[in-house]
Amino acid sequence: MKNTGNFLNAYQNFKVSKIKAFTFALPALIVVIALCVIIGIGATTGDYANGVNIGIDFQGGTMLTVTLGDELINNYDENVNKIVDAIENCKDANGNSVTVSYIQKLFEPGATSDPEAAVTFRYKNVSDDDTVINELNEKIIAAVDALYPDIVNDEVNFITYESIGATAAQDLLSKAGIAVAVSTVLILIYIVFRFTPVSAFAAVLALLHDVILTFALTVICRVQINTSFVAAIITIIAYSINNTIIIFDRCREYIKPLKGQKNIDYDAIGDTSVRENMRRSIFTTATTMITVVFLAILGSESIREFCVPIILGLLAGVYSSVFLATPMWAAFSRTQDKIMAKHRAGVAYASASKSAAVADEDGEIMFPDTRATDDDDDDTFEPQKEVKVKPKNNAKPKGKPIYKYSKKNTTFKKK
Repeated sequence: MKNTGNFLNAYQNFKVSKIKAFTFALPALIVVIALCVIIGIGATTGDYANGVNIGIDFQGGTMLTVTLGDELINNYDENVNKIVDAIENCKDANGNSVTVSYIQKLFEPGATSDPEAAVTFRYKNVSDDDTVINELNEKIIAAVDALYPDIVNDEVNFITYESIGATAAQDLLSKAGIAVAVSTVLILIYIVFRFTPVSAFAAVLALLHDVILTFALTVICRVQINTSFVAAIITIIAYSINNTIIIFDRCREYIKPLKGQKNIDYDAIGDTSVRENMRRSIFTTATTMITVVFLAILGSESIREFCVPIILGLLAGVYSSVFLATPMWAAFSRTQDKIMAKHRAGVAYASASKSAAVADEDGEIMFPDTRATDDDDDDTFEPQKEVKVKPKNNAKPKGKPIYKYSKKNTTFKKK
């Protein structure tokens, strides 16, 4: 019971604004680790795309699937090594050969028997010419088929392949980027109308954090970046913004009665809003994650490629909603108040200066706190009390006034 009381006390006194230095540093550290992984693997293999683990969907290449059934399960390493050697020893008309960059199991881990057990080999195309690519793939299929002369299946070929050209890969990559950008802009527009520009800016920065951190974690976990990853990113953007909006809505409720006041404690408002919504954010995220985790464990490899980025994105999303979005909102709100205060002070000063200017009987223009004496004939001025003189019979100066500066009197006089 004592530990429970300590936990509740710590929860009730939790202030995310007190630990924002740590919460902002942790994602930066993860991104640095991901960059080290990319640079290390890229420098070792000579291709930085391998460090990012970009799939052929975005890079262009071929997926060769070989179905061996129980033979593959019983002797997985031996069969995979033989097939890799056969693939990489084939050359096109120009003497170029491919390099297998990714190997994917297509059977359940720990299975002892599965007639549909298969393995997929992925490699980049060595040419942009579809004819050359198809000819090389036919040579590869023949070489792999020669490894297993005893496997005869007239109904279904046990070797299949799918090739994606570089043009199609670039088109797919550009469309994926447009999809992510459009979804982010629409969310930004919604939050601007629903809340304030400050809230929208903080929310979009939190979303960018989710995308970048999910990408970094995916690189560290060596999950392939393909179309499934893009689908996962769009899902995370929609899911993460929901948690952020709920916290911002509570911030707005607290800020309403304080509008127009000075020195508002935005950190305290943010801390209270986070405490009141933290359990909801964690519980809803955990409920969703349970389903996704079971799909990742029990599903096929293609489902796992979609589920793992979702899991990583859920973690990044709940982290940004609780620990990043509100501190950013508080900081931007304080900055906005300072800018508005300076603007109002400038407008008030200009208005006061304009209203204080009066005309004397000769049309002389007098400004407050600008008269001075210079009895000691030096360059310093001593302000004197403002003198206001009304012109006789409301006379107005005729003609365009010309002004000269007098050292003995800092007012501007008509010449």
